[in-house]
Amino acid sequence: MIAADARLPGAMSAEMIAHAEDAVPAEACGLVAYDAAGRPVRLYRLTNVEADSRRFRIDPVEHFRTVVEAEAEGWRIGAVYHSHPRGPARPSRVDLQAGIDRDWISFIVSRRGSGWRVLPFAMVGGSSVRLA
Repeated sequence: MIAADARLPGAMSAEMIAHAEDAVPAEACGLVAYDAAGRPVRLYRLTNVEADSRRFRIDPVEHFRTVVEAEAEGWRIGAVYHSHPRGPARPSRVDLQAGIDRDWISFIVSRRGSGWRVLPFAMVGGSSVRLA
């Protein structure tokens, strides 16, 4: 069960979008830390080590360092984000098979016309549900 807020502060959504724009044509990726009340408190902009522009894999060293840092602050990682610079605003088949923690929110940052949007999803059992 997801015990984290799927609503992001405006600055955090803007940072995800900026990261997505900076990473084009690759997918951007990162993690979001949450406080004990389930509120998003910190976005970690991480490196995608995947060469394929339609996939992402967070640098494992950065991932570990992020978890250690978040835990030292009394936070927990509760969401992952990545961009779809050319894809739809929903998890792809590859995303659904990636084994993302079922207790995490998965934010997809995608292009919509000339702009971008950030949408939250729960991914469980090979399918996804858009969160409010």
